[in-house]
Amino acid sequence: MNENSVLHERSTLVGEDPAVAREPVSTRWRGWAGRVLPEAPPSPWPRRRLAVGYVVAFSVATAFQLLIPAGRSHWTHLWAEDGGVFLFDGVHYDFLTAITNPYGGYLHTLPRLIAEPVVTLLPPELVAPVFAVVSAAVRALIALLVHAASRAYLRSSPVRFAHAALVVVLPVGLSEPLDNLTNLHWFMLYGVFWALLWRSAPRVPVAVLVVLAALTSPMVFLLVPIALVRLLLPGARSVAAAFLAASALQAVAMSRTERLAYSDDHYEPMQVVLAALLRVPLAGFTGSEQVQHYYPAHGHLPLLVALLLAGLPILAALRWGTLAVRLVVLVSLGLGAVVITASLATNWINVLAVSQPGVVLVAQRYSVIPCLFMFSAVALGLDLVPRRPWGRAVRRGWRVVIALVLVVGVVQHTRTGAGVLTGVTWEQAIADTRAQCAAGQVFGRLVYDPAGWTADVPCDYLAR
Repeated sequence: MNENSVLHERSTLVGEDPAVAREPVSTRWRGWAGRVLPEAPPSPWPRRRLAVGYVVAFSVATAFQLLIPAGRSHWTHLWAEDGGVFLFDGVHYDFLTAITNPYGGYLHTLPRLIAEPVVTLLPPELVAPVFAVVSAAVRALIALLVHAASRAYLRSSPVRFAHAALVVVLPVGLSEPLDNLTNLHWFMLYGVFWALLWRSAPRVPVAVLVVLAALTSPMVFLLVPIALVRLLLPGARSVAAAFLAASALQAVAMSRTERLAYSDDHYEPMQVVLAALLRVPLAGFTGSEQVQHYYPAHGHLPLLVALLLAGLPILAALRWGTLAVRLVVLVSLGLGAVVITASLATNWINVLAVSQPGVVLVAQRYSVIPCLFMFSAVALGLDLVPRRPWGRAVRRGWRVVIALVLVVGVVQHTRTGAGVLTGVTWEQAIADTRAQCAAGQVFGRLVYDPAGWTADVPCDYLAR
């Protein structure tokens, strides 16, 4: 029996096409990777019109973040690590030392790259507003990247637009994570997820993004499997290689840095699960501020409604989606579950329990990535309900319901003034610190938002 006969007999026994059986293993793996990471269809818009659309969308997205009540307060207030870490280190250390200095157990390269020229070149009074503007702009750019990258997976333009817009208008992202460098890494991780899925991405700008994100987020290692799949595809390897190299640098930095625990409080698994459910499906639709009203008043009923709203489209994606769509749904849900449970378990303090006043108001930042991943899975389902008369009706109705719920969440959030900073203004902090310097001090202590945060800076810096 010759070799071809053996191959034919073997492939027949396992139900495999003999032609496929003769292919090299590497070719078969590349074929599988190509199905998992499909090419995006070309945009129907002319290039000039598309560029104008992206410029307008970027401007609107940035303005929205800066003009809502919470956003306006960041023009006049500085937040947490923005002052106590990024401003402080920029003043005290040279550029290279500041950039490579870990904080909280990992590198923060992007915030430090933004802070360094601001601290070095601009007067102290401009630190707060410039930090706010640049942070809003980075988040808007990530939304544009998600819109472009998801073309290969989302056919409906309205669904794709809404999916990308959530990076900016997500209710849980409009308070604590808004307009500050400190929380950019949550959005960067989501941007890298879609950048790695974007097979036809422009190589240089996307490679820069994934490198900066990998050197900024401590959770980039969750995306390594996607990068490894991308390495199988010729023409798409440079972005993956850049990401893996930067992730390795982040791993080295983390291995050499000790991370201090937030507290000695011990969690119970059921506490983490319930907190995660309220922080993702429910808070994802309504915002954390509304959960403190809904949960005490109605118990688990609002949570069940949120699970139904998100769950049905997700089931539709798993039922009718392609291999690529199903994998993206499963990976998104898995990543979201890992991030929220790991964030809560490793940083647990008793005020995170849902029995505490405010329910989920503390550490709202933990909800950002899991909610964005959840809505990615939801968007894929809303895009893929069968195109039969009943399917179209269900798809349109469910889109309207989810859109209305999200719009109500955003409107309620902005009307209640949630996330508005009301502590010491940055202008007052500068004035008080200059008064200390005028009294003969060599260093002045900046006191700013949130309560308890301070930064000691040389009086020479404040004299500029």
